[in-house]
Amino acid sequence: MITTNMNPTTITASVQPKMLGQVTEQLKHTQGITYFSPLAGRFDLAIELKAADQKQTYDLVNKIRSISGITSTRTYSPFEGFTNGKNVQATDALALVLLQVNENVQKVLQSLEQHPQIRNASVVPGEFDILATVYGKNHEEILSSVSKIAEVQGVESSETLLAYKPIWA
Repeated sequence: MITTNMNPTTITASVQPKMLGQVTEQLKHTQGITYFSPLAGRFDLAIELKAADQKQTYDLVNKIRSISGITSTRTYSPFEGFTNGKNVQATDALALVLLQVNENVQKVLQSLEQHPQIRNASVVPGEFDILATVYGKNHEEILSSVSKIAEVQGVESSETLLAYKPIWA
């Protein structure tokens, strides 16, 4: 498994109604972001931060939280995980898959590492045990991958957030 300094911190954010355009404009000019995307699901935005030390991550999270129109955020900081090393194309579809597991987390991560459509997966603290980013050529490919992830031994439940217009920094 690759160490956490290779795995990104991910933020999910809720945005005030009719403010999404203004928020995304501000994110376009924020240094330290790998990509951001509107989401279909309980959150409005996903924001992936470039790998950085804890102080830089903390400062960037606070900067994002202060953007007018963002009403709440959840930060998923990786403890351990893997990155598949493949470059995602700007036209690829993305999804965040939040997993709760009922077995050894490292064992589940090892199983997830066998899925070629998983860009990265990390153990994260909080409501979920693992956050995985899945990519594919379209949403059908994403949904196929997500259904395979749900069948991994040790996955108790999952929540998928579809990214529908990723903007790469």
